[in-house]
Amino acid sequence: MLKKESNTRNRTAYKNQHRKDHYDTILFAFPKGEKERIKTAAYSLGMSVNEYLYALVCDDLASGESRFGKKKQGFNEEQRRMLEKWQVPQKYYEMIEDLSYTKDEGYFIYLKEGFINDATGSRNIHCEKTSEVRRIIGKTHKK
Repeated sequence: MLKKESNTRNRTAYKNQHRKDHYDTILFAFPKGEKERIKTAAYSLGMSVNEYLYALVCDDLASGESRFGKKKQGFNEEQRRMLEKWQVPQKYYEMIEDLSYTKDEGYFIYLKEGFINDATGSRNIHCEKTSEVRRIIGKTHKK
């Protein structure tokens, strides 16, 4: 029995050292509930969460620069109409980097660098109803 425990420790030490030598680690922190959504998306594609997140980052950086970072400033007409329909006060427009809506997942607002939302504790806001959007956006401010 002692030999088996020793072999297990040796294998674990080897795997840990291999990971340390060949991989970099980045710790992600997501708002509560997002982990399950990410896992579901990854598994539906037959990928692990790590493979999925890595693929998303690689796709964004495929040209050598981040496409996400190059997004134009300001809102397109559709986004402006959405903000008006959601009745988001105009004073919050300058804080918003991007926004979207899907029938299945709801309302998403991504705040610009330097802003935070107290309700979510991050730059990301996700709501299921427009009334929540109006309530939660009001808790947004500069860091």
